[in-house]
Amino acid sequence: MAQDMVRDEALAQLRAGQEALAQGRLVRATQALGDAETRFNKLGDPVRAGDARVALAETQRQNGAVDQAASSYERAITLYKQAENAQREAAATLALGHIERQRGRIDAAWQQYFLALRLFEKEQDTGGQASASLALGHIERQRGRYERAADYYGKARELYNAAHDAVGEADAARGQGEMLAASASYADADAALRHALALYQRGRDQFGEVDTLVSLGRMQMESAHLDGAASSFGQAIGLAIPVEYELGEADGVLGLAEVALKSGRLDQALDSAVKAGSTYNATSSALGSAEVNRVLGEINLRRGQLLQANTTFERAMRSYRTLRAQVPYTRAMLGAAEANRRRGTPRKAEDLFTEAQALALEVTQPVLEGEALLGLARIARTRGRADLAAPWLHQAEQRFKSHHSPALVAHVTLELARLALTAGRLDEAHHLVTHALKQARQATKATGERGPEALANAVWAAVAMTMGHLDQARAHAHEAGHLAEEEADEQALVEAALAGAEAELIAESLQSAVNAFNHAQAVAQAHEATVADALTSVGLARVLLRRELWDEAATIFQEALPRLRAAEDVAAQALAQAGLGEARRNLDDRSGAHVAFAEALRLARECANPLLEAEALSGEARTLLSDAEAATAVERYREALALIKRVGGSIADLGDRASYYDDYASVYTEAIFAAARDDSEESVMGFTAEFAASATRPGRQAAAQRLREYAQSIPTSGRDLEPDMQERNKRMVALLNSARKVVAR
Repeated sequence: MAQDMVRDEALAQLRAGQEALAQGRLVRATQALGDAETRFNKLGDPVRAGDARVALAETQRQNGAVDQAASSYERAITLYKQAENAQREAAATLALGHIERQRGRIDAAWQQYFLALRLFEKEQDTGGQASASLALGHIERQRGRYERAADYYGKARELYNAAHDAVGEADAARGQGEMLAASASYADADAALRHALALYQRGRDQFGEVDTLVSLGRMQMESAHLDGAASSFGQAIGLAIPVEYELGEADGVLGLAEVALKSGRLDQALDSAVKAGSTYNATSSALGSAEVNRVLGEINLRRGQLLQANTTFERAMRSYRTLRAQVPYTRAMLGAAEANRRRGTPRKAEDLFTEAQALALEVTQPVLEGEALLGLARIARTRGRADLAAPWLHQAEQRFKSHHSPALVAHVTLELARLALTAGRLDEAHHLVTHALKQARQATKATGERGPEALANAVWAAVAMTMGHLDQARAHAHEAGHLAEEEADEQALVEAALAGAEAELIAESLQSAVNAFNHAQAVAQAHEATVADALTSVGLARVLLRRELWDEAATIFQEALPRLRAAEDVAAQALAQAGLGEARRNLDDRSGAHVAFAEALRLARECANPLLEAEALSGEARTLLSDAEAATAVERYREALALIKRVGGSIADLGDRASYYDDYASVYTEAIFAAARDDSEESVMGFTAEFAASATRPGRQAAAQRLREYAQSIPTSGRDLEPDMQERNKRMVALLNSARKVVAR
């Protein structure tokens, strides 16, 4: 009789604990369940003791004590084994798997789920088999093993259907939809997720509804439907709050953070990410916390806070690695790679992009693979390896187009435009940059995700400058800066500032150029853009050249070169070396000038940049002329002008081509002057005719004025001038005047 009373009291405590747990009174539940377990242990009833311990484990989980919950489930499993109750052992093992997954111990979770599946199969428990199969599907999808995940999800759906468990079938359908979305099978994913949502709604499972709406939002975001994604995330939050589903609410809030990020609303993205992070930390959700770090890394990257971005991406990567979450791990790695690329550490970036590409292939993520290829192509372009960059860009473009990523397609087109500009294919560069801007605008309009309009305008400014359209260049640089602020695109902001400064320098507005380069430098430094910072120094040094401050210019060029070498920016190094050569020439360091111009020429040829090559050849020609080697100087000028002419030939419109030639009036007049000094009438008239036939009237007038100044600077009489020198100089003046008359017509 006393034994029965003890049992009745134990059962009463178990019921009281379970009721308190259901009502959320966790302290009361803990006390009652602990007392019940103690009583059942004294009664020698391991099954009931195990039931009390399982309920206590759930109480601890809800209280955020996941480590204690894991220990409780392990204790319950031991008790059920002791009682040889495989059914309850399987259920507790499945629950322990959930805890291990929440703790981020993916391998341990898989082992518990697999063991639970075998125990349920032994007991012929259809519902249990379905739950374990569903859990294994989640794990395999998280690992990026989609074929295995598909098998488990399919098995789970069949088993739930056989067990007439609509909510369980909904869980499996949701998992299947998430897997299909990860494989970019968006139409099938949408169908599976909406089927799951309908089943949850029919079963009045609001937690399932929340999770499905979050999954639907993520799928819509990945398929570039930001308005739909925002709506789905908003609905999820609205459903989660009344039922106090904190993790579901946090998932929705983090989803809105990503929508805001893609829409260029960084402050809103940051607020939402931090809010979600607080919940994930409080509930010990390792995967959620890792996702927050990845999103924070993306925000920091967009803001130009590259060191902080790298730190948060690496923190996310460590968590993902532990969780064996391959797809988000690849995303975080791509972010870290881009942060390193922008900071001017290309080798580290290249290693990360290469590893990310391999992982993306392994987990069948074509868009992520395309992003890795795009990053590798950008590094290759900077290194002057167009032969590598172009194929990678075309591969990336195919992946982006086939998976409906229009904003990324626009980025590829911009990179192709940069390649064409570097190679001197100006009409092609102009066509590509206008097409990229159109693609960017269409992406923004069609998806809500901001396309790279600011960056397109910055590249267009560079194309316009090269084609001799300074007014257009200034307008595009200004528009790029305006859009960059709207888009919160700090990379475009830096490029816009540099483009505007370069336009002022080309226009010979030296004070404006100084102000613009100083502004660009401040922007570059604020956003850790080390290469852009070095380029602003090179720009300021080029201003100093025009002001004939040779020593100061040479010092700045020399200080910038190590930074440009570290960044492996070949074209920027060539530009700095050409400037250094010019400074040394004017300091009468002819030997140093020859060395610098030779290095500039080597680098320009390495990156296949004909206009930089022409600049290096012109500088070498000026140095040779100073060394009284007029004939050799003429040949260098001839080579330079051939390159300038080759690039000019890439412009079909005669008006655009004439504007382009105007920018090279000084090089043509220098070549004419060198040919006159060499007493080569044929070369003088050849250079003259070529320029006269190509340039605009204002360009020809500028050249005529320069030739007049050359002629007036040459003495033709005086006691200190030998008769043969007088005759030689008179012939030079006559040749220059003849050239001037032809040009001035």
